[in-house]
This record gives sequence, structure tokens and C-alpha cells, in this order.
Amino acid sequence: MENERDMVALQRVDSLAEQAYRALREQIVTGGLAAGERVTERGLGLRLGVSATPIREALRRLEQDRLVERVGPRQLRIATHSDESLRELLYTEAVVRAAAARFATAKITEETLDAMEALVAELEHEPENGEPEHQLSLARRFDELLLASADNAVLAGLIDTVSVFGWSLRIRAVRAMHNTPEVGLGQIQAHRRILTALRDRDADRVETLFREHLSTAINFILTHGH
Repeated sequence: MENERDMVALQRVDSLAEQAYRALREQIVTGGLAAGERVTERGLGLRLGVSATPIREALRRLEQDRLVERVGPRQLRIATHSDESLRELLYTEAVVRAAAARFATAKITEETLDAMEALVAELEHEPENGEPEHQLSLARRFDELLLASADNAVLAGLIDTVSVFGWSLRIRAVRAMHNTPEVGLGQIQAHRRILTALRDRDADRVETLFREHLSTAINFILTHGH
């Protein structure tokens, strides 16, 4: 019986560590924890309402992801990346996401395609006047549905590792697109072309279109997102 109680306790710690990791990672990705910001195990534990053990495990994983860097025994800093490092990570993400889109082509359901159709239709509605945050949320949901349809844990893990640039960086880029509407419209039209290729079950075209779409976005982010 004692061993069973120990196992339950361990499972609970693992669960809390996973939850803490996901919560902290989301905060970093969306800009809630800014690049260069110093954090402590105690402070993050208080913020999430958990003890030091799951926070320590979560931070260990975030260090492996290169999202945090240690500056003291119990103090860390949200990592910053050079332009060159950021560019390499972004292009790695583009290649892996394009591969995932290829795998999704044969697996994606009509129900999911219809959901993506609704997202694209909303993006196309008054594209020049839409709220950047809302437009980015729609595009992000489009990508999430496509990745889920790929149903490939290895690719999903790789994307998780290299997706390190923050929400705030993307928001600034989307706002900048409003000053160059032809770029924003081009990105929305790219979603439509990808969706058409998905409905045609044309894996080669889906992969090519998705990689081109992300490469264009990356170049714009790196030019206008800083």
C-alpha cells in the first residue's frame, strides 16, 4: 500500500511539472514573460500556485528548450536570441511545419477542412481593418488544426522545441502588415491556396505552399517585428 501511495504522489508531481512547463512556455511564447526578464523558482511557484519541485522540473525542461538561461543558483532569465539564431530557428520551424502539412494532407478530415474554411473566410473579411491580435489568433488556429491532423508526435515535438519567438514579435509584424496591405493580403491568399491544395489532396503542393507562406512571414517578421 505504501508503494502505491508513493506512485500516486510521483504521478501527481509529474502532472504538476507538465502543467507548470506548459503554462510557463505559453507565457514565454505569448510575451507574458519577456525576453531578458529575470525570474526565480519561488516567484514562479507563487505565480502558478505550486511548490518548488514541479517548477524546478519545468525550468529544467525550459533550459533544454533554450527558453530560459540560468544566471544564479535559483535565479534565471528568459532567454534572448541573436538575429542569426532567431532566423535559423524560424526557418527550421518553417521546414518542419511544411513537412507536417504534407503528412496532414492524406489524413485531414472534411470536418477539419470545413473548420479551416471558416477561419480563412473570417481572415478574408475586411482584411485591412481587422484587429491584428484577432487575425493572428485565426492564423494560429489554422496552423494548429493542420498540425493536429498530421498526427505525428515527433514533428510536433520538434516544432515545440524551435517555436521560440514570442507572440509580441508576431503582433508587431502583423501590425506592420497593415501599413503594407499587399503583404497582409498575400498572406491571407496563401491560406486560401493551401486550403484548396488540401482539399485536392495534393501533398507536394501543400508542402511547397506552406513553406513559401512561412518563409514570407519569417522575412517580414525579422524585418518589421523587432
